[in-house]
Amino acid sequence: MLEHQSPTLLPPALNNSSCWPDGSSKIMWTTPGPGELIRAALILMLSLGILLANLLVICVINSHRYSKYIHAQPKYLLTSLASNDLAIGILVTPFGFLPAIYGCWPYGEVVCQIQALLRGALTQQSAVILVCMAIDRYVCMLHPHRYYRHSSKKYYMRQGCMAVMSTTWIASVAVFGSLVLPSGGYYFNSSGLLACDPFFAKASFRILACCCFYFPTTMVLMYCYGSAFHVNKLRIKRVVCVNAPEIVSGGNIERFVAHERRLSTSVSRTMAAMSLGFIVMVTPWTIQEVVVACTGSKPPPFLDFLATWLALSNSFWNPFLYWLLNNHFRRISRDIFYTKILCRKKQMSGKQHCCATSTGGLDINSIGGFDLSGMDRCSLDQCSIARCSTPSLIHTPPPLPWESNHSLCNSELSNT
Repeated sequence: MLEHQSPTLLPPALNNSSCWPDGSSKIMWTTPGPGELIRAALILMLSLGILLANLLVICVINSHRYSKYIHAQPKYLLTSLASNDLAIGILVTPFGFLPAIYGCWPYGEVVCQIQALLRGALTQQSAVILVCMAIDRYVCMLHPHRYYRHSSKKYYMRQGCMAVMSTTWIASVAVFGSLVLPSGGYYFNSSGLLACDPFFAKASFRILACCCFYFPTTMVLMYCYGSAFHVNKLRIKRVVCVNAPEIVSGGNIERFVAHERRLSTSVSRTMAAMSLGFIVMVTPWTIQEVVVACTGSKPPPFLDFLATWLALSNSFWNPFLYWLLNNHFRRISRDIFYTKILCRKKQMSGKQHCCATSTGGLDINSIGGFDLSGMDRCSLDQCSIARCSTPSLIHTPPPLPWESNHSLCNSELSNT
């Protein structure tokens, strides 16, 4: 008796989907209708949106003006994510434009193979970077002493982030290269991606690939951000102090607390929203892939196209969510647009809050986005916090602790 084995699937021949079938010089494409033109317009707009939005993120978060609003680790991770999404917008999504119009593959066999490799590797790398971002926020919120102590070593942090990103990218390329490079490892997806996708010879391999891409990523994201925000709520009375021999004045402590709380909470909230967007956008595609692999059926072309391109649109929603949730990013990107692109002079705001500090005008009663006005903490008089009516506020404040490259620790201010 032969044991029952899952059947081995064969990919459809690329010649059957080529615009030049059997190597002939006669072009075999269909006249596009309204549906094909709408699909092509959506692909073109999405590709341009991914390109421009991620270029904006890379330029703004690496600018000198934005450096005081973000630590080194999240800056490197966000730059890596934006660069990966930018590569998707250049090397993956635009190749579906012509097939969406004419219903065939016009680029040849080698380009199809490379396209399938990049499609799998870049998508997997996006999930890996999101996991690294979640782990970074988890350590920052739960172990701030260790996090801020290492964050001062910017050179080593940069090298460490580059090493992690390079290693994971090489691993992603190696895994999908082993699937795509052999004969029959790719095919033209004429209804979903409208480009070339990796082909799995067995349905179990397809299910395994989808589950390894989706479920570990989702579980790590939910656990890290859930734990981080839960602990942050419990530690709302705790502040970050300076582990330095000199005594820091109450005003500097309050400014330092506001700055560090605002940075960690704002960046964590933004990264959590980007991770939630990933889960929302990728879930329909994952469900479709598992159902199709289990049943052996073919999804309707409309649903296949919608689920696939909804998942790819995550590369656009990442920078959009960052722009939507970060007011400093919006302000600096607006200034760069007016001064660098439109060549206009920067407009100075005529009104400034009387309690504004170098932390961006944050009210001292609001730390990290939480209202502390009604909480039991050291009073403003005991902490020597200057008020708006105090004339002595009109002077240049002394350097802040993080500007002197002091190591940081996490402790609690006790009422004196």
